[in-house]
Amino acid sequence: MAQIRVQRIVQQAGLTSRRQAERWIEAGRVTVNGRPIMLGTLADPRRDTVAVDGIAISKDVRPATYLALYKPAGYTTSLRDSHAQHLITDLVPPKFGRLFPVGRLDKDSEGIILLTNDGWLAHRLMHPSHGVEKIYEVWVKGFPKRSHLERMRQGIVLDDGMARPDRVDVLRRQDDLTLLRVILHEGHKREIRRIFDSIGHPVERLVRIQYGNISVRGLEAGRYRPLTHREVRELKTLVT
Repeated sequence: MAQIRVQRIVQQAGLTSRRQAERWIEAGRVTVNGRPIMLGTLADPRRDTVAVDGIAISKDVRPATYLALYKPAGYTTSLRDSHAQHLITDLVPPKFGRLFPVGRLDKDSEGIILLTNDGWLAHRLMHPSHGVEKIYEVWVKGFPKRSHLERMRQGIVLDDGMARPDRVDVLRRQDDLTLLRVILHEGHKREIRRIFDSIGHPVERLVRIQYGNISVRGLEAGRYRPLTHREVRELKTLVT
């Protein structure tokens, strides 16, 4: 592996942001092979011992990886689950190493989910304070009344708190089903399904079509693609 800047090694280990890593280096908290370094020092994370406050970073640090995956229905978001029949990790080649899902989609739902080994970015994207926008297309049973939609917009009390979508729009009706677009910035577990259950219109199909600036467009179910450098920069802008 080629040498890279030490601040990137610290960031890719999921310890902090690149900017904070630079501050740690300037403060003398980061060493390479036991010696304090200057900003701009290069190291090989597979051969050199990089430590922060005397604690060595694992030498199995891989380059930062960012993937967009179209999770099919029936797959579990967990990295490990002895009860799950299918895991999203089954859909990604082992060459990428250990990747973490950003947030989750329940087993019966489908759509975009991000996978990365950048712990700093994953944590910030999932933190409620940043309110990253998530857009869903939802097929529900029957035809919700205008009063039902207004009730959703005002907020519905679930057993773990108030649920209030940021926006709910009817896209079309077909047979005995209605297609709606739902936008959330925060979310409870299985929130959308529980909301529609509470108004008597259970979800038939739920697809997350966008997470932040990343769209599911062009991806088939079960397929993934690496994010572009521009997309990664835009994601980081959302949370900084």
